[in-house]
Amino acid sequence: MAAESTGPKPPRSTTQKAPESLTGLRSIACQVLARVMNSKDTLDEAMTRVLSSVSGKTFPDFDRSWIFEVVSGVLRYRGRVDFIIDTYALKKKPAGEIRRFLELAIYQLLAQEVPPALVVSETVQAIRLRDGEHPAKFANAILRKVADQRENWRSWRVTEESPFLEQVAWCSLPEWLFKKLRKDHGSAWVFAFSEAVLDRPTVWYRTRNETLRLEDGYRGDEPPGFVQDISNQKLVDEAAAFLKSRRQEPPKILDLCSAPGGKSLALAFAGFSVTATDVDAERLDRVRQNVARLGLEAQITVVDHEKLMLAPGKFDLIWIDAPCSSTGIVRRHPEIKWNRTFHDVEKMILAQQTLIDWAKHRLEPGGWMLYSTCSLLEAENPASIEGFELLKKWEWFPQNEPRGDGIRAALFGRQS
Repeated sequence: MAAESTGPKPPRSTTQKAPESLTGLRSIACQVLARVMNSKDTLDEAMTRVLSSVSGKTFPDFDRSWIFEVVSGVLRYRGRVDFIIDTYALKKKPAGEIRRFLELAIYQLLAQEVPPALVVSETVQAIRLRDGEHPAKFANAILRKVADQRENWRSWRVTEESPFLEQVAWCSLPEWLFKKLRKDHGSAWVFAFSEAVLDRPTVWYRTRNETLRLEDGYRGDEPPGFVQDISNQKLVDEAAAFLKSRRQEPPKILDLCSAPGGKSLALAFAGFSVTATDVDAERLDRVRQNVARLGLEAQITVVDHEKLMLAPGKFDLIWIDAPCSSTGIVRRHPEIKWNRTFHDVEKMILAQQTLIDWAKHRLEPGGWMLYSTCSLLEAENPASIEGFELLKKWEWFPQNEPRGDGIRAALFGRQS
């Protein structure tokens, strides 16, 4: 629901530099991939940390974009890529840096329109420079086999009758998440979702009067507004329409988990006044910055979280855009698939219940609670809340129009 960060703009062209110039970038991309997989860093954070650690080197936009594109691609396709590696590496499964070099190359062979021979030669050369002749020959043998079967792997599909581990690999999900989504939604849904989130995300932009689809990503010369996924925009529009239909006087609205401000900004564009807070003080500063940038100080009051918790006062609508597993935004942030665990989900559920319990006591009689997440898991999206009536439900999934983020929301009214 936030005014989102888009990350480095991916290249729209598959035009490659000369092989020797990309050889070094492959090694850096391996470092970024390792950082994501071995920590809780987002891809943006890993990019920043790794690139800033390379002594004495600056990275042009093309280089940054190329690294971001191939690493994010591996994270989207990782299940399929690793399955392919292990299919051909029968005697010894490669690990560590060698596997990461192979993952980058096989992603390109699967999803990019680049000459296979160029990908293979660049990768083999990079491995030879770092690890010697024997690992280079090993990688060359695997990549040539993959290149020869490139079209077959591109057209690979699974069904409910396929071996379980093949289904998990094709969906490019960790096993725990595959099982949870299959239990909640069924196999056909999981297959459609998994295929949809392999695509590069669309960047959507909201102004006061229109929604723009930024075909080339955010450039910085757009009219005043903010980046906000289309599913989130639709949910704000639904909430605004509901409020306009139910109240004559202006409602008192609290955006409880507001950072970095997308919901509050969109509600202000729709004519409402909002109180915004967030438990993360640093992210709440981003709300203040976005409010000031768009000149919405008269409509949006940003309040420190601790101050709001202790202050008296009730609201007509409390919007809880709850912290969650974020499984609905893996197209934009594919690292989420691999750095979340079910233990993380259990902790999120406890935090979500705490927010709901607090909101119950801060609603005016006849008030509403709008609960939303970007999680696709049933456990994070309660169908009922004690003492409240379910009034409306909304859900948008990446495989369905308008093909934005996976968003689920429910509007609850306090029972008298």
